[in-house]
Amino acid sequence: MSDNYTANFVMRKDGTYTISHEKRAIQDGKVRNIINKIPLVRGIFALFSAAPVLIIAIIPMLLIDFFPMHVLDFLPGGDGSNYILFAANIVSLAVLIFIVKRVFLKAGSTWKYHGAEHKTIYAFHAGMELTVENVRKCPRVARRCGTNLVVFVMLFFAIFHVISYFFYVISSIRFFVAYSLAFELFDIENGDKILILKPFFKIGSWFQQYLFTREPTDEQIIASIATVNKLIELEEST
Repeated sequence: MSDNYTANFVMRKDGTYTISHEKRAIQDGKVRNIINKIPLVRGIFALFSAAPVLIIAIIPMLLIDFFPMHVLDFLPGGDGSNYILFAANIVSLAVLIFIVKRVFLKAGSTWKYHGAEHKTIYAFHAGMELTVENVRKCPRVARRCGTNLVVFVMLFFAIFHVISYFFYVISSIRFFVAYSLAFELFDIENGDKILILKPFFKIGSWFQQYLFTREPTDEQIIASIATVNKLIELEEST
């Protein structure tokens, strides 16, 4: 993803590949700049602009929190909450199956492509020529990887879990606040150098190094380089 575009590399079974691209949802750079200066709001904006499919994942929370359950009391059983919880569980299960099928069942190649992505972006920001040899030498751990963000999200979820023993907070509000606060810590410039935040970035780095990335093949590095070069080309033509 660049300022104005996203590029997607797809490898076919016969070894050929395509690189598709599309403009990001909000094209006005001024609008993005304004939103990115608003604490807490910018985190939610970043979440859904990067991965709109995540909107589906929060449907169960919204159903449970805001749907007028009494509307369904006419159904057999007379308790609308049972139907809402059933629908929420179905959506959650569908999202889980999608994630397992698309990511974890293809973990070997997925994590290698993830490693190639990290290495290529590191080389790009370091001003290195994007060659297989240069990218190969770069680290797989990335400061801006979402894994680090997830660590902070889990931290705030744990805090809210403790708070819930004393004050009830509806699940959707808990999610948005936890994510927004986590993003603010994750987004601090050189946050991984700040003493109190270092342990959390260390945890994220460990997960990246040993679970969520693998050393990529030359072909996967070439794929990552080609995708980044496509974004560079698109941005230069804008």
